Amino acid sequence: MEPMPDTLDISAPLRNRRTAKLKAAALAILVTLVAGACGGDSPEEDSSPTPIQGLNANSPVKLTSVGPVVVGMTVDQVSQAAGVALTRQPDYDTAMAEKNCAYVSPATIPGYSPPPESGNKSPLAFMIVDGKLARIDVLGGDFATDKGIKVGSSETEVTDAYGGGSPLPPRAFVGPPYRYLTASPKDAEDQGYKMVFESDGAKVVNYRVGKQPEVENRQGCSP
Repeated sequence: MEPMPDTLDISAPLRNRRTAKLKAAALAILVTLVAGACGGDSPEEDSSPTPIQGLNANSPVKLTSVGPVVVGMTVDQVSQAAGVALTRQPDYDTAMAEKNCAYVSPATIPGYSPPPESGNKSPLAFMIVDGKLARIDVLGGDFATDKGIKVGSSETEVTDAYGGGSPLPPRAFVGPPYRYLTASPKDAEDQGYKMVFESDGAKVVNYRVGKQPEVENRQGCSP
């Protein structure tokens, strides 16, 4: 029979139990920290700004739209998409009865403050033909096309952006130096639409986008 040892070593089991407890506590702390950092209900994650909905002062202008307002919409759809009430031109009913064409404008535009010289007029006007939006007139503000052209841009900027650096076909309408600079789309599906910039001979004073032939009318609803 082997002799019994003088002492029994109980320190190893105790160390093992203490180590296990420490590891478990450390793991619990780590899990808590990770959950706190990644939790979806944290106030920090919910504090991100809400994107602006509807029409606003920075809405981009495209060949057939300004912000969420798209050519082809009914008046009700335009108002709903813009998120604002629409103001009709004073003789709206008469114009519709005689020409089936009239204008409405946003009563207000979030983020836009009309300058004193504007007479508090809206910087946007929507031409309604046959009950649907046919053309969008940009009369002021910072509403810019996808190539950065807006009211106040120079003729050179327009021709550089849409004419490959060469002059676009001008169309006199009230006599020199005023003229039209017309940008026609290249894609087949967009051939029925145009961008028409009105210039005072140096810079853009207003412009419009929409479908033909309405977008080329020189006096609103009048060809």
